[in-house]
Amino acid sequence: MHDFPRIPPAASPAPGLRERKKAQTRSDLERAAVELALDHGPDDVTVDDICARVPVSHRTFFNYFDSKEDALYGIRRAWGDRELVSAQLGEAYDGDLVAAVVHTLFRGLPAETSDPSLHEARMLLAARDPGVVHRRLRRLGDLREGLITAVAELIEHAEEAGAAIADPDVDRESRAEMLVVVCIGAVRIAVREWADAGATETADEIAARTVAIARSMGTVL
Repeated sequence: MHDFPRIPPAASPAPGLRERKKAQTRSDLERAAVELALDHGPDDVTVDDICARVPVSHRTFFNYFDSKEDALYGIRRAWGDRELVSAQLGEAYDGDLVAAVVHTLFRGLPAETSDPSLHEARMLLAARDPGVVHRRLRRLGDLREGLITAVAELIEHAEEAGAAIADPDVDRESRAEMLVVVCIGAVRIAVREWADAGATETADEIAARTVAIARSMGTVL
């Protein structure tokens, strides 16, 4: 057993009873996966272990996650929901496309069910095993298509609002793909730096470093 306190239950979200129950079950599964990984190491945790900890059936688990890794890393099927991804990007966008994409990559979806204590526990797990973060980033890379579409829509809205980001030589979808690829690469570099330096910085500091790395590409192109 690890000697860290158990992660407290997440606060109930605002929507109706059915949505609250679904959000609570999803949070319980994520929390169980992370606590078990802290106890035994990520490689020794199984879906059986997670289901027994909550407890729920395997069928219920796979209603929320495609794999043990998705529960552990906080990758939700919401990443395949273009409208939800677009809403998250729109909420994060304040005139800075790079920062909005980085924020979305770091915080995951949906924002209204985020649990700070769960995020802190994942940071602790990542400090022990940086490979956890790298595997999470690889999984995000697998799901980048939905993010690219949402970013292309955000670019379109920003251009309509007067942002000077239009490029007649490159279509919107291509620019969105380039931005997402650069941001995912920047996250990988920032996380590697964070792990090599002792894993002491906060998520906000890592995100700020990620934005700086992504923007640095403008100086070498």
